Amino acid sequence: MLALSTSLLGACNGNASGGGGGGGGVDEPGPTPVPPPPEPDRFAEPTSARDDALEDVGGFYDHDAQGQPRAVRHDLTGSLPAMVQFAQSHTVDPSGNEARNMPRLTAERAALLLVTPDPSLGEIHSLRLTVLLDGVAQPVLLLRHPNELYRSDANNSDGRKDYNYSRRAWSVHLPWDWVKPGMSLRVMDPLGRTGILAAEAIDFAAPAELVVQSIRLGMLTEPPEESNDHWFLRQPAQAAADYFQTIPAARITVGSYEPMQLARVMVANGTIYDTASVTNGDVYSGDMRENTGKSTVSVGINLANFGATASSMQSQEQPQLFQHVLAHHNVGMYANGRQSHGLSGGNGMLTVYATSGNEFSHEIGHHYGLGHYPGEKDGNHFWAGHHHDSGWGYIAYRKRMRANLNWTRAETTALAGMPSFEDTYAFGTDAMSGGHFSSALSRYTHYTGYSTRVAIQPALDRAIPRASSSTGYVKWSAASRKLEEIAPSVPDNARLFFNVTDGKYRKPRLIGVPVFTVLGGYHPETGSALLYPAFRGNWGNVFDLPEPQAGAATRQCWLEVSFASGPARKVAMAGSVLQAGSVNKLHVNLAQADKPTQARLMCQAPGAAASELAAISIAQDLPAMPAPVVIGQEAGYAALRAVELPEFEALLLARAQPTVLDLGTRGRLLHASYADDPTGLSSEAAAVLARYEEQESKARRLNRWMNAYRAELQADDNTEARAALEALLKTLGLDQRPRLPAPQQLLVGGNCVKVETVDGKPHPYIAAASTCTGAPDELWLADANGSIRSNADLSLCLGSPGGHNAVTLSTCDRERENQVFDLSTLPQIKRNGACLDMSGGRLVEGRAPLITYGCSGGGNQRWTGLTANDNLLPTLLSNSNLGVMRALETP
Repeated sequence: MLALSTSLLGACNGNASGGGGGGGGVDEPGPTPVPPPPEPDRFAEPTSARDDALEDVGGFYDHDAQGQPRAVRHDLTGSLPAMVQFAQSHTVDPSGNEARNMPRLTAERAALLLVTPDPSLGEIHSLRLTVLLDGVAQPVLLLRHPNELYRSDANNSDGRKDYNYSRRAWSVHLPWDWVKPGMSLRVMDPLGRTGILAAEAIDFAAPAELVVQSIRLGMLTEPPEESNDHWFLRQPAQAAADYFQTIPAARITVGSYEPMQLARVMVANGTIYDTASVTNGDVYSGDMRENTGKSTVSVGINLANFGATASSMQSQEQPQLFQHVLAHHNVGMYANGRQSHGLSGGNGMLTVYATSGNEFSHEIGHHYGLGHYPGEKDGNHFWAGHHHDSGWGYIAYRKRMRANLNWTRAETTALAGMPSFEDTYAFGTDAMSGGHFSSALSRYTHYTGYSTRVAIQPALDRAIPRASSSTGYVKWSAASRKLEEIAPSVPDNARLFFNVTDGKYRKPRLIGVPVFTVLGGYHPETGSALLYPAFRGNWGNVFDLPEPQAGAATRQCWLEVSFASGPARKVAMAGSVLQAGSVNKLHVNLAQADKPTQARLMCQAPGAAASELAAISIAQDLPAMPAPVVIGQEAGYAALRAVELPEFEALLLARAQPTVLDLGTRGRLLHASYADDPTGLSSEAAAVLARYEEQESKARRLNRWMNAYRAELQADDNTEARAALEALLKTLGLDQRPRLPAPQQLLVGGNCVKVETVDGKPHPYIAAASTCTGAPDELWLADANGSIRSNADLSLCLGSPGGHNAVTLSTCDRERENQVFDLSTLPQIKRNGACLDMSGGRLVEGRAPLITYGCSGGGNQRWTGLTANDNLLPTLLSNSNLGVMRALETP
């Protein structure tokens, strides 16, 4: 007790002396009280995509063909069981696809990974992915919430429900060089639950490559005039990127030849025309169609790229060593006049009017080995069209998905044996089965999983030219799951002249370089011959080809080529007729860089002097051709970016001034494609882009907040919620008055556009002026996007299906081009070159249909009442939140 008192006394003395004052001691202060934690913000901003509401959007793959919730297959093993799919040209499983008549995952091609957790796991807040390549971990990726799954390519405006591929699948883009054998996946959630997909559990198909070239050809007449139908020629980057999305290839190369007009033509029987063919021609017939366009030009260019120098002109055979296709737009002068050819394809050649649309998808389908209505049996077309399990596609460069639904046709229009989807949509049919498809993003038909599995993927699995290979070629080995060198054998076919001694294809000296292709026909025995002007192309293989045998005991023929510098070269040709009743055709690629100046076709019988059968001069110092377009693998979509980034730049600069930065449907598409890498934009365009993204960020924050607190905003006592909303609007800089513009009438000649219900669906029509009272069903609101919303239901917008069809009323969607109207030229209201129109120009029984029609300036297209506005909220708010805001602003 004494010790304790001494201790306390010492403490007091110390305090007194330390304080420096006289009198009593000073107590040492106690610890500062910890303030109570602040009250949590009742209306804190949400930050998760869980609060990004998708309004009236279904999940296509979330239900099976019977309409039942689809079972979640456990592809991931471990404590996080989940189903895994990969989306490329089709959505496929990690393995077992053959049993479902679906293609395998294509190696060395980017893919969208889809992970659907088992429902038993409960709510998942986030997922992270680690990809291991042969056991080596790659950078960790954060998966996108199911609400953020890339949207479909829907393009309908008829009010039917919208669908994403899934509402349950998490997703992330996998780079092309991760998608290959040796890839394994490890998925983890914040609770530490982990799911594994082992490398050996993933089946791969070959990293296939396809080369497509095009030419416009006129035989004794001018070539067809270039048009948008010639999509591979006019817009090769767009065509390559688009068609690439429909096939299971890792790479596509698109080349071209300059247009060619042939003043003289040789056909297989040896006849040389200089005015017109003696035969009649049409879309499918004509001797020049067969012997010149198809055999000499298309097949000849194929064979030149394989190293064959001559073949029978009557024959259209070629071995398709690697995947090379030549499409020709072909016209000829016949006994019945100028005739064009098309609608035909197969065996490396396409005779087509268009390299866009189903004609191209269909005819190249024949090249892959597909017939009509693949899989059809006894009138049942189930496999000839899409169905619940035939796969959607991934349009990687647009960050969108390709649906297998036909968005615009009625659900009852399917082929016999094909199902419909939820009694709402018809499925699309295969390119070989009518090619009925609709897409906001593609010009090409989406092949079914069945056609892709049974024909396209196997056909694409061919040799690939490789300069690094000692033989010049590599091919996918299913056993080793990698590309291996091969030494392919030339076919045993007397109608083809490869002129090899070891039976193997020659290694190309140059692969995919600009070439002059020398084509023509000749009869070695009679000496009749014709060399066409050299065909100039931007892609071809060039070989070191053998010379004719000196002192041979048989007739020798050769092509003697002179160059601007260096010695002439002789290329051996077949010295005899390769097929009875037919002349030979010749086909040789010459590198443009070697500067060939002349080609002479020579023949020499034993003991006789050599004779010249034909000769051509080859022009030099020509302007360089555009480089071929390459899409896929390390090239990515750089070729398309080079074309579209200037367009994006111009679009951004054109929208630099408006209060509301709306990029329009096309601009938003380009934004989705390139905003994540704005490299190449000017500082001015980049500044507009930054403004737009700030605006979109504000819209996302506002919509998330209103989604999260919608119940509070709609409650009877919503004072607190309204105050919080006001505060957020001020924080976001969206505190404008009035919050929403006043709705307006849409009038033509004093008559108003109203909304009625027809068969349970809202429908716009024009009503007589005497019935117009300003009621909600005849009031409209235009937003900065160009949408015209019904005041009776702000989630509904006018839309035009095109042509002279009736204008519809369907759910407003910023991505639907058919809902965008131009009010900048009032009193006309335009869309896609047409004007909003009162059909017939008059009322019948007090009403008239509302349509779009070619702009005429007539009174039936002069609209009053409705004006454009730059109010932010109608453009930035979701449909539901716009309705909530209207309710809050209505007394």
